[in-house]
Amino acid sequence: MDLEPIASEVLGELVKLGAEDASVIAAQSFERMVRFSNNTISVTKSIKDVVVFAYAALNKRRIMGSTSNPSQNALKEFARRLIESCKILDASTEYAPLPKGPFTYPTHTNYDPKIESCEEGVLEEYVKQIIDQAIKAGGERTAGALTAEASRISIATTGGIRQSDRSTRILLNQRVFVGDASGHGLACSTRLNTFNPLAAAEEAAEYAKKAVNRGPWSEGVYDLILSPTVAADLIQHVGEAASAFAVESGISFLVGRVNEEVACDLLTLVDHGVADGAVNTRIFDDEGVATRDNVIIERGILRTYLHNSSTAKRFNASTTGSAGIIDPHPWNLEVYPGRYSPDEMIKEVKEGFLITNNWYTRFQNLRTGDYSTLPRDATFYIKDGEVKYCVAGLRISDSLPRQLKSISAISKERRWIYWWEVTTPTLAPYLLVKQVNVTKAVG
Repeated sequence: MDLEPIASEVLGELVKLGAEDASVIAAQSFERMVRFSNNTISVTKSIKDVVVFAYAALNKRRIMGSTSNPSQNALKEFARRLIESCKILDASTEYAPLPKGPFTYPTHTNYDPKIESCEEGVLEEYVKQIIDQAIKAGGERTAGALTAEASRISIATTGGIRQSDRSTRILLNQRVFVGDASGHGLACSTRLNTFNPLAAAEEAAEYAKKAVNRGPWSEGVYDLILSPTVAADLIQHVGEAASAFAVESGISFLVGRVNEEVACDLLTLVDHGVADGAVNTRIFDDEGVATRDNVIIERGILRTYLHNSSTAKRFNASTTGSAGIIDPHPWNLEVYPGRYSPDEMIKEVKEGFLITNNWYTRFQNLRTGDYSTLPRDATFYIKDGEVKYCVAGLRISDSLPRQLKSISAISKERRWIYWWEVTTPTLAPYLLVKQVNVTKAVG
């Protein structure tokens, strides 16, 4: 399906109906997924989807909508209903005109035609190898999903923008079991030649084997080593808190902190619209502005919020190429590497835990950053610089701002993390965080 004419035609219709400002995005995705459980492929499915998103402004009244029906008549009706609905809204005091082009867009290589044309049987063969690798490495049972996605997107705006982009990604999310012990493995890439699912399967099996022998532990304050999977889960919330929308809404712990110290001086956090291997690559934002690299935290100092044109106007700032029409947001986060290996970090711990996976991160207070999360799968007790045994039933209950200032070591090794618990792709290292409150998640 040719998306450019769809975006242009809907934009033209909106303008004909009276829109003074409009942005239309036509997006097409093709997903193939193979699920497996108990060492056997259980489900395969393919999904093709087309969605048209539109934003329109008329006399400072603003409206957004979407449709999944790309037929010409349906799109005309969609535009008509959008404008008619817009006319009955109150004028917005937050209105800012869409940015006008031209812009210079970045380029990338995060598109692999081999993923888009992935024939039936290719993913199934990958899954067979993944299962075999998990068993070969000592696992008894394994379950998970392998997903290949290709997306194309076109934008047309009243700011003179006509632009298109395309990208691909392939993702593995896997658990391996030995008895009732389990290990977790992730792999993601934008290209087949850099996708390494067998390493993830082997690591998950190794974790599961080591997690068989469990020992005691008590509630208290411990040093934690967070794997890239866990670190990415927490860091994505720092990126979300940097959204000017979150700041303005009072649901961010970074309110009023620009150019202040918000983390230890080891931490630098950057958001990329385009980066090598970034699975949410975009060369333009939802207003048509070119995406760019935004340094959010530089050696512990908060440098900027993320803006669209509307929040930029209210903050007397410039857009950072991060739109969302309503809420600006990060695209792909990167934590700069440190100088430690994971083994060196373990030797730094007098008493603590190595957390390899976590689920259910929930904030009790977004403004203070108080949250809790549940370590899952293999979690290891560390005493005097050595891993002693596996533990279970932990809950991490702490403050994210406090933890950012309590990072004492960052690893050289980093991985791109993206799965259902980490919805903003993050290039994350291992983190050593001091003095974290750990309680019992079960009785």
